[in-house]
Amino acid sequence: SYSFCTLLGFNKRLCSVTMQRLLLLTTCLVGSVNAIGSLGMGRWGQVHDGTKPSIANCTWKYYEQVLDHFGDGQGTYNERYCEYSKFWDQGGRKGPIYLYVGNESPVDEYVNNTGLMWELGEKKGALLIFAEHRYEGKSVPLMHGVTDCISYCTTSQALADYVTLITDIKKNYTTDAPVVSFGGSYGGMLAGWIRIKYPDVIAGAIAASAPVVGFPGVLGTGGLDASSAALSRGLGSKGGSTDQCYDNLRSSWPLIKEVGKSQIGRELLSKAAYRCNTDPAEEIIKWGQEPWFFMAEGDYPFPSTYITYSVSAGLYPLPPWPMRVACKKGLDKDWGVAVTGNVSDVKYSLKMGAVEVNVDWDQESGNGATLTQEQIQQSGVLGLVRAMADAASVWHNLTKDKHCYGTLIENEDSSQRVSEPWSDNFNTTSDPCSCPKCDGCPPCPLCKKGNPHACTYIDKPTVSNMFAWDPICCNEDLYLANTFVQGAGRDIFWPPNQPRGYTMESVIGPRGKTTAGCFMKYDAEGLFGTPLQKDAWGTWITDYYHTGNEANFTNIVWSNGALDPWSGAGVYPKGGSALGPMVQNLTADGSSVSLIIDLGAHHLDLFFPTPNDPPSAVAVRANEEKMIDLWVEKYWA
Repeated sequence: SYSFCTLLGFNKRLCSVTMQRLLLLTTCLVGSVNAIGSLGMGRWGQVHDGTKPSIANCTWKYYEQVLDHFGDGQGTYNERYCEYSKFWDQGGRKGPIYLYVGNESPVDEYVNNTGLMWELGEKKGALLIFAEHRYEGKSVPLMHGVTDCISYCTTSQALADYVTLITDIKKNYTTDAPVVSFGGSYGGMLAGWIRIKYPDVIAGAIAASAPVVGFPGVLGTGGLDASSAALSRGLGSKGGSTDQCYDNLRSSWPLIKEVGKSQIGRELLSKAAYRCNTDPAEEIIKWGQEPWFFMAEGDYPFPSTYITYSVSAGLYPLPPWPMRVACKKGLDKDWGVAVTGNVSDVKYSLKMGAVEVNVDWDQESGNGATLTQEQIQQSGVLGLVRAMADAASVWHNLTKDKHCYGTLIENEDSSQRVSEPWSDNFNTTSDPCSCPKCDGCPPCPLCKKGNPHACTYIDKPTVSNMFAWDPICCNEDLYLANTFVQGAGRDIFWPPNQPRGYTMESVIGPRGKTTAGCFMKYDAEGLFGTPLQKDAWGTWITDYYHTGNEANFTNIVWSNGALDPWSGAGVYPKGGSALGPMVQNLTADGSSVSLIIDLGAHHLDLFFPTPNDPPSAVAVRANEEKMIDLWVEKYWA
């Protein structure tokens, strides 16, 4: 299924690739290995020499959790967690507990990749706990015969699991040590939220690349293209590339569209772009635009399979600084493109040799239909297209075995996303909702489910990786809007995917109304309990986690990499952003801050350090260490 991916604003073509493993955020952003057993050692974010801590160092344990922390749901399941106690200094009040709040994959991946916990854990004498998310990996409840079995797959139930688990661990060790939560992407959201909801249990949180401000009600219309704007930074001087690269890539799309108006133009463009056949200009543009979100997420200073393993060819690493590598394929060259007009308003003209294009938002006109083969060849357009194709091949040809590229799956028009019937009412049921208490909140999404049903789903020894993610989004209306718009004048894309003058309501739909929920999909699979209605604005989850009011909560680091697409939905003080200073205070006491890695991709700070890390990554990790020390000291005071 790629239902959540399309709700994030990606088209069907992109989602069919992404949903090989349903990446978000993580977020947010996403070769596929579906069987948990075949994951073995889990994926590595970095290419390691085998000397780093990993799941081989774990003592694996299980804790029996109740299925429903908030309602009358019956049953239990076993939550898996990794414990590492060899660092722990239990003398006096020294050793804290570091808790990784697992996100939408088997916890193995986070054990292997969260170098910050391992490094600080050894330095600070901490007990390390990596907890697996319910309905992931080996922490999957039995579902067959369980009434509304999938309704318990929520963020709020998962957080209650972590609180119950860590409380029991502290009891077993007879310790009152402070607990610091860690997480990245969706896990970063959970790390911040668990501190907000359970401050008596969690002393502080490192919430890395957490797009918690991506909900429509707090994002604002100007944030709808935040991810596109952020990812584009890696192709310009702010990301270590050149502004020439950024400008050339943005100009290439209208030029391709214009030259592709004739048969000879399409033939020449297809050859320049390594097409297996003569393709329409639109197909070449779609193919050329596909890689940038993923390469921006994985724009690390070291070779990495963290993103490619999720959504592409498998364990084939991106090179260090892949966006810079792409630019150096020829996009950083001056191709002689003359630009006049206002590119920020997407109303401009391009001239490249004999090729002339006038752009007005999503419309363009020019002389492409009358150009001769000689004029096209002499214009330089084909050289620019070859440079674009070589750049895109950094992603498309990770396996180094492709000689040409075929047609992609048909694109979905994202402007049609909200053309569905809307309801004026939030209809609720009288059945127990299994929702946490939330004073002043609108009805919980799970209060909008139908009559109780026993699930007919046949339990399997393993579930597909990221099994929990789509149900979480359906059950709690976890819909982020920061990826919904591109091409509106702040990024490298064209044409815009929304009409000029778009608003949040024109993109998301009317506020205060609902559409049909995800229940038909899950009912068909024998997984009952998802809501009958969907609130695309996510009003309940926004209110429950106090979204937009993060500055009211102490002891949280909200870190972001300025090159990460998800940074556009990060937490910043009023007037702050990912382009601001490295340290931005959120609270008057300085205990909650936004930290910015100017040359950072998706939660770079959580990875093991490398000699090639940008200075800001080193500085941010040092600040995180300092903040944790302050929280622990305050806890014991």
